[in-house]
Amino acid sequence: MDQILSLLTDYSPAIVTLLACGSALVYVLKNVTENAISTEFDRYKKEIELKLERRSKFEEKILLDRYTSVVDLQTRIGRVMTDLNRHRHGTDVENLIKDNDIVPLTAVFELLAANRYLITERFHKILLDESQIIILLANEKDADRLATHYSRYAGLQEEFHKAMNDVFGIDKITWEAR
Repeated sequence: MDQILSLLTDYSPAIVTLLACGSALVYVLKNVTENAISTEFDRYKKEIELKLERRSKFEEKILLDRYTSVVDLQTRIGRVMTDLNRHRHGTDVENLIKDNDIVPLTAVFELLAANRYLITERFHKILLDESQIIILLANEKDADRLATHYSRYAGLQEEFHKAMNDVFGIDKITWEAR
């Protein structure tokens, strides 16, 4: 306050008024600029949030589709393996083998090819190897080689379960609050 009074006594009222108007103008420009920057930043922030939300929903859908496809393929392969074991032990399994072709396994190979990029290379390799072992089991007569194929199949099932836990974290999901 003392500085304003000293300015009024040392300078003419027109200059003091001009300085006051200049200070007010600088203050108004500062506020307008800050508000414009803040508004633009908020708009940009909202745009980024919407993009991330859309991306997040897309990734969630892909993960859900991947999980569903992988579980479906593994279930189909398991069913073929069960039916093949029944057939091997003398049970008549309808529509299992036709013209030396394992009919339900053909559908598995088609789904593996169609969903290769969705299920990722890791799952594709495991499921394809399981399917190929089933073909070997269907054609094998030697008991030692059958045991080797069954052992490889069991190892691939373990690898599949490990991959499921690694990718989807199934073993980490609990009802307990964190």
